Amino acid sequence: MKNMEKTIACISTPLGRGAISIIRMSGPESLEIAEKLFYSSRLQYKNIISRFMYLGDFYIDENIKEKCLMVYFKNPNSYTGEDMVEFQVHGGTLLTQKILEKLIENGATLAQPGEFSRRAFENGKISLDEAESIIGEINAESEGELNAALTVAGGSLKQEVVKIQDVLTDNLAEIEATLDYPEEDFESEVKDKIFKSLEKINTKVMDIVKQSQNSKYINYGINIGIVGSPNVGKSSLLNAILGRERAIVTDIEGTTRDSITESVDYHGIRMNFVDTAGIRDAVDKVEQLGVERSKEYIKSSDIVLYVIDGSRELTEQDKEILNLIQNQNHIVVVNKTDKGRVVPSFENEVEISALNKMGIDNLLNQIYHKVIAEEIDFNKLVVTNERQVAILKESLEIINQILERKEESMDIISMLIKSLWQNLGKITGQCENEKIIDVIFSKFCLGK
Repeated sequence: MKNMEKTIACISTPLGRGAISIIRMSGPESLEIAEKLFYSSRLQYKNIISRFMYLGDFYIDENIKEKCLMVYFKNPNSYTGEDMVEFQVHGGTLLTQKILEKLIENGATLAQPGEFSRRAFENGKISLDEAESIIGEINAESEGELNAALTVAGGSLKQEVVKIQDVLTDNLAEIEATLDYPEEDFESEVKDKIFKSLEKINTKVMDIVKQSQNSKYINYGINIGIVGSPNVGKSSLLNAILGRERAIVTDIEGTTRDSITESVDYHGIRMNFVDTAGIRDAVDKVEQLGVERSKEYIKSSDIVLYVIDGSRELTEQDKEILNLIQNQNHIVVVNKTDKGRVVPSFENEVEISALNKMGIDNLLNQIYHKVIAEEIDFNKLVVTNERQVAILKESLEIINQILERKEESMDIISMLIKSLWQNLGKITGQCENEKIIDVIFSKFCLGK
């Protein structure tokens, strides 16, 4: 990485009022810069103890100092693998910025976005997939999203990829042996062995992709449009799901004129509910805009909840809306069943009483299973990073290409296996040809 010799600094906590702000430095001059600015009666810099918290004064100028904590991490036992220093100061935007400015004035360079993690990757402290999982941890908004990010951060994906690459490396080494000793004529035996291992790899990668097929919903949640005629209980349904009065509920038709969006966490998946305006012939331009937006949500939602009043006969308006949703993934929500039911049965229906909060758990369960193709087991490896999932799918395509070419020469098979190894290496960042070559020569010298 360019400029690795520079010492970088940045604020690592959100700016604003708070109990603590953290400013960190990483690089060869970290301790030298700290010595110019931080003083503690218990600290002798030549004998500084790594990972020990020192209480002292940070001198902003000759007359102004901040009582704070400082900790030193000696390389390579730090996040970045370099010397690091962190200051924990009182939270405050101006104070934090002043301290950062002093570090820069004394030799540090302002860090670029993600530069600490980039240095950790460059110094072998984390793999590329682990670096990407950090972003997932920070951005997680559901339990499932967090669990998936933490699993990858723990090295599960890297371990699986490295295991596969090790098998591929052995395959390449065996191919080299057959090419070096063609007179031995054990190509057929080696091919059978290699193709059996490739079939096992195919099963393993397919299993990971299958577990990760719902990554879109883990990352972004399920978008659910609540639609129906006015006064059928759409807003009451949203309030029942949330367990609080979020939407205004009245007997007046057209109360909801614009969409209201709220989310709940269900089985680790974020469900994003949009309460829309009642679909009818609008009485004014504002309501008309709301009705048009409701129709847009029918098309854009992952699933539509079509709410009807089960205690009265269906109106022509109800039937028109039912026609609108026929080609969409939907559930007919028969509301007000506490008043008695008069409407006919529907193919995809759930009975509820939003007023009494009856049937809500069943409705959430139906939504989950109508959108999520298969139950997500967060105890297994679930990859939510779209780039990583795409690489795994590309790898499956390469594997299938190889499996279809059993009659090809060893040279071509070797080339495809190398391509597969390199492609998988895009996940961890380890995709250099030299590693394959080194392992081949170390394992299969065969007397040379």
